[in-house]
Amino acid sequence: MNRYLRAAWPFGLSGAGLCLLGFLTMYALDVEPLSMNLILGYVFIPVFVFFGIKSFRDGYNGGSLYFSQGMSVGFFVYTLMALIAALYVYVFLHLEPQAFDTFRQINLSLMEDNREVLLEQLNENAYTETLASLSAMSILDVATNDFLRKIFPGLFFTIIISIILKRTVKS
Repeated sequence: MNRYLRAAWPFGLSGAGLCLLGFLTMYALDVEPLSMNLILGYVFIPVFVFFGIKSFRDGYNGGSLYFSQGMSVGFFVYTLMALIAALYVYVFLHLEPQAFDTFRQINLSLMEDNREVLLEQLNENAYTETLASLSAMSILDVATNDFLRKIFPGLFFTIIISIILKRTVKS
């Protein structure tokens, strides 16, 4: 297990660092950073999972890789990225409460602007409940959402990448 962590650690930290850099860049450019952070995660997660698994295969495992080994390394990479990203979102929103208020207001405005479409797709009760839950959203909810939106794509990409990079060395 230790070599899985050693192979995953630099890629998980680097990926989380790039997500943080992108997040801060978006904030500095006055672009709503929370939504863009999710997009950055979708771009960075497969890249860092790929290189983490490839690094394990080539540097720690003598050129061979079983599917389960790729899944383990990939899990550590994307979980580390998701944990660190959720942590900096949580800390950032506590330090910059106006960013949280802006994020919530954008989502509430989006719900109001698309009211007719949403009412056609949902019923009135579901729309009202969703609007109420958005109004009651907390900083922890946003950080948890960010974490989950990195974990599930990470699992998906890890499965695909583990299959692609799977290789057994014939003796």
